[in-house]
Amino acid sequence: MYDDVESDFWKEIFVHLLHKNMVRVNASPLKMEQCKAVFEEFEKNHPDCKPDVSFSSSYVTWELFVSESIKLRLFIQNQIKASVMQKDGNDYVKVCDAKFPNNPFPEIEEFVQNRQKYLQELAEKKGLNQRTQMQDKILYEFIKSHLLRKFKNDKETVWSLEIKNRDFILHIQNSRKTDSIILNSDNYQKIIANL
Repeated sequence: MYDDVESDFWKEIFVHLLHKNMVRVNASPLKMEQCKAVFEEFEKNHPDCKPDVSFSSSYVTWELFVSESIKLRLFIQNQIKASVMQKDGNDYVKVCDAKFPNNPFPEIEEFVQNRQKYLQELAEKKGLNQRTQMQDKILYEFIKSHLLRKFKNDKETVWSLEIKNRDFILHIQNSRKTDSIILNSDNYQKIIANL
């Protein structure tokens, strides 16, 4: 299954590129007959990038790997459709796509120039996300431990604990009440003590 942190990150970059393309002054669309020259110019400027290009009589595709699991795909016919694709098993799934009204290569050039910076930023976000998930798992176990002690001798109360976003929802049911209580790192000890 694909990584949501990574797909969300590239979606954000993609939206930024689309916006720049839409507001660029003196811009014009990319026609099929211009593709070969534009692709050659791109490859000359970025010899380390190896896009996969396919020409047909009615359309052109251009694909560039951004990372091991992400690729940017252009489909050019009478309009330009760009997609971000993410590896999911042996296939690629579309993360997002949009029609670019103008030649997207000025934005793609800028993107390629900033690619290493983007990859570093993504690595930092992924590391941060992994730490956050680990902290949430540890906190879940602390809360569960407190609840087990609190209800150790209470055979009447049924409870369950679920994680929702960065909060924990405690569901309690007994003869006196049925309730759902939101717990977090700041309040869980006090709330559990007062149950």
